[in-house]
Amino acid sequence: MSSDVVIEIKDLSYTYRLTEKEALKDINLEVRRGEVVGIVGPTGAGKTTLCMTINGLIPHSITGGKLEGEVKVLGMNTKEHTLPEIARKVGMVFQDPESQIFGLTVLEDVVFLPENLGLPEEEIERRLKWALNAVRLNGYEERFPYQLSGGEKQRLAIASLLSGLPEILILDEPTSELDPIGKMEVFDVLERLKKEMKMTLIIVEHNTEQLSRICDRIVVLDKGQIVLAGNPKEVFSEVRFLQRIGVRPPQTAELGELLKNTEYFNEYDHPLTVKDAVQRLLRIFQKRRPKKARATISPSGGQKPGNGETVIEAENLWYIYESESGERKIALKNINLKIRRGDFIALIGHNGSGKTTLAKNFVGLLRPTKGKVLIYGEDASTMSVKDIARKIGYCFQNPDHQIFSKTVKEEIMFGPKNLGFSEDQIEQIVKKVLKIVGLEGYEDEDPFFLGKGERQKIAVASILAMNPEVLIVDEPTTGMDWKTSISMMRLLKNLNEMGHTIIFITHDMDIVAEYAKRIIVLKEGEILIDGPTREVFTKMDLLRKAFLLPPQITRVAYELDEYLPPDILTTKEAYEAIVQSLGG
Repeated sequence: MSSDVVIEIKDLSYTYRLTEKEALKDINLEVRRGEVVGIVGPTGAGKTTLCMTINGLIPHSITGGKLEGEVKVLGMNTKEHTLPEIARKVGMVFQDPESQIFGLTVLEDVVFLPENLGLPEEEIERRLKWALNAVRLNGYEERFPYQLSGGEKQRLAIASLLSGLPEILILDEPTSELDPIGKMEVFDVLERLKKEMKMTLIIVEHNTEQLSRICDRIVVLDKGQIVLAGNPKEVFSEVRFLQRIGVRPPQTAELGELLKNTEYFNEYDHPLTVKDAVQRLLRIFQKRRPKKARATISPSGGQKPGNGETVIEAENLWYIYESESGERKIALKNINLKIRRGDFIALIGHNGSGKTTLAKNFVGLLRPTKGKVLIYGEDASTMSVKDIARKIGYCFQNPDHQIFSKTVKEEIMFGPKNLGFSEDQIEQIVKKVLKIVGLEGYEDEDPFFLGKGERQKIAVASILAMNPEVLIVDEPTTGMDWKTSISMMRLLKNLNEMGHTIIFITHDMDIVAEYAKRIIVLKEGEILIDGPTREVFTKMDLLRKAFLLPPQITRVAYELDEYLPPDILTTKEAYEAIVQSLGG
């Protein structure tokens, strides 16, 4: 192994215990010192498995599988060296930071590793200050982890590993559960580690816009194999291929693909950032049409909100969490809103803004501290959770918190059985909802052996079986690849078109732009904005206050409002507007 190569993988294949399908197949990869490598691919492609072979969890912690080939990290063969030996050199940050945070304070968490290495107090103090400075958490030493935002928790997880001075840092979907600004905070930290500390980084991530900004190289996995590799420009220009396997390139690259067959392609190409896209489009507009032009856009997105009867109403709603020690935290402040029949609402806001708390108040899982919730005009405080469930269904963020039966059929039957339906009725219901969610033939499958996208659909099906008019889905696409996310959102869209009122909570602004008719933005427990999708996404300054950013393509249009409508929501709309504006 060259001294410049810190990770060397040769002919690596891996099959988990009790399965026959290879999770990894014939992987060959080298990573050089100081290089930042992004790993992308559809769900189940083998991304996390690859990371666990690098940090030694496979084969030392996850045992019983079949490992072929070899992995060398800093000259150490991971089969021959112990997990503690590897962990001194390789740190790994997981998707959920709370699974790695166990100190009572920020300080306790960050000093845990150096203390366990038996370092002198002065060195521990030096590493504490260095790690906190690296992630911009100086002054947070005495804070409790539960007081931190999602982005701050993830930065704390990174700091806790940095204090051990790893030479290689692996991050497995570190931003999937964060709001857009939280994502940027984490990538700002990673960019700093790259530029100032020359750290070797391996980043597994669905957010290709952020990866393109920081990575030297992108590796694409599909079905356990490397199917594409190169610098971000080379890889993300392969738009059609990536879309086909379930990876979404940056929207600016997608726009380049649409412009490919027009006379503008050579000037626009496939830029990866908002800045590059704006500069290139500006050159085209100034060269071809120097006068101001304003195109009209097709009504393909941002449909009008529902205008039927009010199905849920919040009146002066407050909710305050109170701990056993008597500490109080205001989660919702004086919420007043109406949700109407036919609405397709995205409930968005920063981590901790009150989104899930509000949804749980709607379905009776939480009861207002002050004010009230009305369901079809009836005070929810007089209704049981079971009565509310007949009208409003709720799907948790993690479907595994909801699913408990041994087969898909039993899971879907549970609700109708409790509501007293006959066996014949239940059989018809199971058949009907499985068809709606696209899982016909899965009746006898064990839900826990299915993928997350399928488990999420089972959770939705189990709620639909009780025939509620309103469906609330908390983070329906978290951790899913783009293809699976679109499948899930098309299901919700179809349900909306069938007459169901849909409320979904998400951090994915591309999904919001594509599907929501109405957006409710929460900030620190209060409603900051409430309106049609197209209108809300033009309120750039207000959205930033809520730690949110509109989709990349909307930001491009906003910067070019002299030539394009500033309320563009999708890549297709941007393409149509550019062609129309240039007289095409």
